[in-house]
Amino acid sequence: MEMPVGGFIHQGGALGHVKESEMGNLSKVNDQRVKVLIDGSQDYVKVNLWVKNGEMSPSAERVNFLAWHYLKDDLRGDPLHRYDDDYDVAAAEHYMYIRFLASRSGDPACITAPVMYAAKKLIDQMLGRLQAGQAQGGHPVLPSNPYVVAWGQRGVLDGLKDYKEANPGAPYKLGSAVESLAAFPYPQSFASKVGGYATWTGDLVPDRYK
Repeated sequence: MEMPVGGFIHQGGALGHVKESEMGNLSKVNDQRVKVLIDGSQDYVKVNLWVKNGEMSPSAERVNFLAWHYLKDDLRGDPLHRYDDDYDVAAAEHYMYIRFLASRSGDPACITAPVMYAAKKLIDQMLGRLQAGQAQGGHPVLPSNPYVVAWGQRGVLDGLKDYKEANPGAPYKLGSAVESLAAFPYPQSFASKVGGYATWTGDLVPDRYK
């Protein structure tokens, strides 16, 4: 996806770069800036879809997916590495990914994902292997951060709301996102087995979390 002219997220001011000296596991994020990053990514995607494809009313799931990739590929994956230590951008990306997954799957179990991922990173950090599997293109994996986790959990709630608005009257689908989540730390074959079991178990839950 192309960057907007002038790079509305790459400009200074409220969206300026966070210095490496300010980072840390307990570093607070700038909630206002995170919100601007999230809203800006969604607005950019909607404008891009309208200009390029003539799409006037894309689904929330589609917007969430493309906005996540914008944050992941163009910001977190910035070739100039301007956002490698930026927890605000990380929070926005985490929010948008899990919002996309929740809006696609309708799985309330997504609410556990931000905490579990943060716990995994904390263990990796304590064992000295946090950077063993760098996220993409040589960009560092940031240490776990509770404020990033909070934004991820907010993304789950907003994503489930998107799912309900797109599927009125449909029940939640407990366990349906587990395969996608398990594929991050585990091989796809194992993730598929875990996901299949989770979906089967979720289908047994009375009323399926309506």
